[in-house]
Amino acid sequence: MKLALVSDPNTENGLAGIKYVLDAQGSSSKHIGYIASQPDPARDYYIPTQHMYSKLGDRLDCYLELESGFNEVSLKQLLACDAIHLSGGDTYRFLKWLKFRELLPVLHQYVTDGGALIGVSAGAMIMTPSIDTAILCGDINHMGSQDLSGLSLVPFHFVPHVLLAEKTSNMARELAALSADLSRVYFCGDNTSLVIIDGDLVELGEPFSWVMN
Repeated sequence: MKLALVSDPNTENGLAGIKYVLDAQGSSSKHIGYIASQPDPARDYYIPTQHMYSKLGDRLDCYLELESGFNEVSLKQLLACDAIHLSGGDTYRFLKWLKFRELLPVLHQYVTDGGALIGVSAGAMIMTPSIDTAILCGDINHMGSQDLSGLSLVPFHFVPHVLLAEKTSNMARELAALSADLSRVYFCGDNTSLVIIDGDLVELGEPFSWVMN
């Protein structure tokens, strides 16, 4: 299993986390797929991500939209890629449409079969047991979603874009009051990422880990 949970790919350790996972996939240039968290008709988020992967020597040319632009041909192409990039955005909206398209079990099987998964911000939270932590990033559940369960690829929760340990401990207490199902939470500043390679966790930057009582 090869996973990267990234707060911000435009930082040294954010990019390093992505490269770490791609390097684990082999030495040749990798083919990357992209799942948009919401429609991006002008490709304002997709194109900069293409440039990022190009600088790493890899190729991102498979785009999948989950809402009105969804099609099975793009999904088939996506699942043939060496790695899939889960974009940032509105975590609740992203999860709702992944579930609507019944893609959580598909992505889980993709990882089990050897594909790498790279989650950025919202995409990273979706890789955890639930997106309960999205509220701490300022996301609002406009979808009215009741089931916030995620991919459960890792045994912890993830909060991106957080800095001070003192602040994160206060946020953890707030989160614990909202949910009794959390065990460990990683709070990651923008220049931080977590990488899991075949069960081994690598911390890049200075994540703050909080274990719930």
